[in-house]
Amino acid sequence: MLPGLVLCTIGAGMSGLAQGQPAWLGGNVGPGLMAQLLSLGVLGLGLAWALLSARSPVTPTSSPGCGGDSGSPMPGLRHSALALLGAVLTFAVSLPFVGLVFAGGLAAALAAWGAGERSPGALALTVLGLMALVAFVGVALLPPTAPLWPAG
Repeated sequence: MLPGLVLCTIGAGMSGLAQGQPAWLGGNVGPGLMAQLLSLGVLGLGLAWALLSARSPVTPTSSPGCGGDSGSPMPGLRHSALALLGAVLTFAVSLPFVGLVFAGGLAAALAAWGAGERSPGALALTVLGLMALVAFVGVALLPPTAPLWPAG
């Protein structure tokens, strides 16, 4: 239950910080909308985790996805932390050059690979799906604050 309560605390802190930014500027999306939605999502996830944990106590078992009794990660997950950090760094560095859609695709590819996704088809589907989602949200729903496509 403790991880859920920690997430609730983080979500509440994020919500407090996000309230200082306007969600709407006239009829347009303001800089605080995503921060406020994200904070509510983290708060809700933490609350759900805490409630589910309180209802059904977990008995300690070994998790085949995270390692065995030896504490070492499963084969293929050894570099997952580096891949996730690389995905964040790749996104931040490539965004000004290739645009939001392709930077998101590159980050998704690195993160999915680091998470152990080894099937080329599933990896491609993950990347293309995220790129399509970013393009749809950027074009149809929100005015982007970053370029969606590479500068031509």
